[in-house]
Amino acid sequence: MSKVITILAIGLIAYYWAYTQKLKQLAMQAGKLRCQEAGVQFLDHTVVQDKVGFVKDSRQRWCIQREYLFDFTSTGEHRYQGKVVLQSKHIVSTELDAFLIN
Repeated sequence: MSKVITILAIGLIAYYWAYTQKLKQLAMQAGKLRCQEAGVQFLDHTVVQDKVGFVKDSRQRWCIQREYLFDFTSTGEHRYQGKVVLQSKHIVSTELDAFLIN
């Protein structure tokens, strides 16, 4: 019985890891797109998960909200920060800090 529980636990951990990697890729694509729209450069080709919590969505149902941070530059000299917010697997918002324009 303990072998079955161990296998199930390993399977659940593997599934959770794969699912969070897909969400991270989704957040990175959203960040890159937002940077492209603003005419700035997405840096480091990565996003970092900052916050995770439970919130109610637009239909008043509980879901997991994740916030991912990324860096970008407009001049090549200064780094600024952007944020992507996901609820479940849906992009809720993408934001860029105020930045200098060339």
